[in-house]
Amino acid sequence: STVSSGINAEYGVSELKQKPLVGLKRWVSEVQYPDEASLRRECEQYMNEFNEREKLKIQHEKEMAENPDEDGWIMVTKSSKYCASEEQAVERKRQYDEKMNKKKKEILHLYSFQDREKRKQSIAELKQKFQEDKDKIAKMKAARVFKPY
Repeated sequence: STVSSGINAEYGVSELKQKPLVGLKRWVSEVQYPDEASLRRECEQYMNEFNEREKLKIQHEKEMAENPDEDGWIMVTKSSKYCASEEQAVERKRQYDEKMNKKKKEILHLYSFQDREKRKQSIAELKQKFQEDKDKIAKMKAARVFKPY
């Protein structure tokens, strides 16, 4: 790059011999930022393509997990704990609640003697109710108000 008649062709310096733009100032003068609409379009296009690839990937993994290959093997895949639909989320929540309720019932009696005592107590209550019912029936028979049929 030669200087002819005071103009530097490479940097566009005028005849006044101004300093050439270098470094950050030159970069800022050359950079063109895209307008918001085109940037948004480009981002949305990329995200749509990404979502489509993810759907295909999940569909392929689901097919691989459900269908055996030529040798009869089924591919074991990692299942996500997150749900794709609201129905699946509700079903998973219900299963979790059932599991927790079952766990609470299991912890209710930690020792086997507690189970035995509980069983004895319930049998004693049943016997007591049976005896009360027998006494009640005997009183009704004595009063001749008892009509079984």
